[in-house]
This record gives sequence, C-alpha cells and structure tokens, in this order.
Amino acid sequence: MKDSVSFLSAVKRQAEQVCASRHARREIAIGTATIRLAYCASESSRSLDAFPLKEAGPASWSLCAWDGVSAGRLPPPRPWGDTAHEPLGIVKQFTNVRQRCAYDLHTQSLIVADLEARSAFIWYPDIAALPTWAHASPFRIPISWALAEQKLQMVHGAAVAHGGGAALLCGAGGSGKSTTALAAALGGFGYLGDDYCAIDSAGLEVHMVYRTAKVLPSTLRLLPGLRTWIVNADRMNEEKGIIFLGPEHVKLVTSAPLKCLLLPRLAADGVPRIVAASRADAIHALLPSTIGGLMGGTASTPGHILRLASRLPAFHLELGPDMDRVLELIGTTLEGRP
Repeated sequence: MKDSVSFLSAVKRQAEQVCASRHARREIAIGTATIRLAYCASESSRSLDAFPLKEAGPASWSLCAWDGVSAGRLPPPRPWGDTAHEPLGIVKQFTNVRQRCAYDLHTQSLIVADLEARSAFIWYPDIAALPTWAHASPFRIPISWALAEQKLQMVHGAAVAHGGGAALLCGAGGSGKSTTALAAALGGFGYLGDDYCAIDSAGLEVHMVYRTAKVLPSTLRLLPGLRTWIVNADRMNEEKGIIFLGPEHVKLVTSAPLKCLLLPRLAADGVPRIVAASRADAIHALLPSTIGGLMGGTASTPGHILRLASRLPAFHLELGPDMDRVLELIGTTLEGRP
C-alpha cells in the first residue's frame, strides 16, 4: 500500500510540474460529465479535435496528458514488473479503492488515476508519433473511468438519431457498425459516434464521446463520398481511414434518448431486414467488446449493459448493398414500427 501511494504521489507531482509549463486546455463535456483536460505535448496533434462540440459545465474530473519527448518529462519508474499489466492492461497490485494504474501496450502509455481526487494522468512516449486511430479516440481509458464516476458507461458501439430517439448499434469489430452509422449520417440521421459512445442505463440516454469515424476500404466502396474527408488516406494500407467530423459534414448530436439496440450483421441473401433479437443476443453483442476495449471496464460495467439489454428492445439489423433500405429500416424501427 505504501509503494502504491508513493507512486501515485510521484506521478501527480511530475504531471503538475510538466503541465505548469505551456499547455493546451480543454473542457470536455460528455453527458453529465465534464472533464478538464490539460494537454502538454512536444507537438500539436488532432486529438483535441475528436471531442464533442458542446458547452461544458463545472468540471467533475481532471485529466493531464503529456509526453516524454523533451528532457525532464519522463514519468517516475514503474514499480512493477514487465508483465504486471497483463492480460488486459490493469496493474492489479497498484489498483484499489483509492487509485487505478494501467499500461496500454498499444500506445505504450502509462495511465494513473486518483479516484478520491477525481483526477487522472496519462503519459505517452511521443504523442505526435501515435497512430492516427489513437488521435481519433484519445484518452479512452481514463475518460471511461471519469464517466463511471458519473454513473455513465462507455460502450463499444455506434449510435444514430432520428425522430427524437436514437439506436445503439452493437457488435464486434467488422460487424458493420461504422458503415451503417456513416451511411445513416450521410442520409440525414443524427450522428453520435461510430466506435465508442457513453450510455446512461438508468435514464436510457446515449451521449457522444468522439466526433470521429474509422473507415475500411469496403466502407468507401459503399460510401465513396467519404474519401475526401479522410485525414490519413495515404496510410490506409496500414490502418483504418480516420475522419474528424464537423457540422459542415453531418448532423452531430451530442445526446439523445435511447429507443432500441440494433445488432448489424450481413444478410445471407443480401436483402436488408429487421429480425427480433433476444436479450442474450444484445448482451453478447455489447458486453465482450466493451470489456475488451476498456481493460475490463469497471465493477459497474456489466450491470449497466445488463440493465440496458433488459429495458430496450433489440433487433438484428441484417445488412445488404441496398443502403437506402437499411436506413428506412432504422427509421421505422426508431418510430416504433419495425
């Protein structure tokens, strides 16, 4: 316990020292949560462009992010072994009711949170050198912890809105969430995200976390108009294409009432249709990928998803090349007449 507290204190001191110098500041509003971000990097990046365009209220959490490119900006040495973060990223020996420690192997970032002080700290070797996808969903893990404190749950899913309500698109990577959400947005639906959203399982609301999108070549074949918006088109042979969306592109919606869960899958005969799904289908589509993408989530994660699946109707959205028909089905389902 002593080593745990000492390490937390050392990280906080280093973060405060670095962020006392020149840094960018941003208030991030997601549902009822507001996170005050202090961002100190050797070079500017597009990470700050990923967040919702929403006026923020008083901060409920603070987050300091910095990198180690310049001298004197390395974090304290990690007091655990090389494999202590396995299998999901959480360092269990240094995680308790007061603090949470994690290491993200994909971005080589150190993440430490003081849960009592509602503050988090994240260090990267070089923010400018991060892959584009990391700039499209920045600081995902500490933001998910901040949302949990506000009784919100970040989930691996897309969301679109129509007629005063929203559908949460659930499924593993490659199921068609992003393509469907982007097609809907281009078709006039409100857009709340294609990869991660925040849900309020008690109030049945969904909130935008990132106003970005990730696209595959197959998405561009169906939606070629997206091509000019991609910021990393020259690297799509190595990573997904990334789009930073603004109001000039689509209708951005920061929050909406949740009306249903849609589980995209390819129709065997290529004909789009809506098919009733079970509660178990909905849980299976949402829970494993959420836990996997959020380092196991928090103690409240399963409860949020179980509650959502028990309170909302769920449908398989069978996809085909006729995207106009797919959008018609989403619209009628949100209107209560699938």
